[in-house]
Amino acid sequence: MITRNIEDYLESILILERELGYARVSDIAKRLGITYPSVSEMMKKLGEFGYINYRRYGKILLTDLGREIAKDVEKRHNLWVSFLTSLGIDIEKAKKDACRLEHDISKSSVEKLSKFLDYVLNTEEGREFLQKFSQEKRR
Repeated sequence: MITRNIEDYLESILILERELGYARVSDIAKRLGITYPSVSEMMKKLGEFGYINYRRYGKILLTDLGREIAKDVEKRHNLWVSFLTSLGIDIEKAKKDACRLEHDISKSSVEKLSKFLDYVLNTEEGREFLQKFSQEKRR
């Protein structure tokens, strides 16, 4: 079973891979705000599950399976950020809230949210709706 914790680790590794080409225990610990031993222990588990390639003190890379899961988490995160910011929520608050929301949404809800955002952000009617909503908020 993939837990929130596992999703957070995989998403962090994905981001670090993009930034650095790989991840290290120290980078993950810093990014997630946790201890090196906690990260090392989780890396062993993620390796056993087939989500990463990991050797102690070495570079950490996602496997195809790990990357697929991480990209799915990232997609959910980005959808929530887009949705919340379209409602006028500050970007930093939206990112923090998205970190909580990204784990507890079904695939069918992700699809519906994605279609909704595509409509309100990319059609004339949708943009008008958001503009009216924004004006209503100010009252």
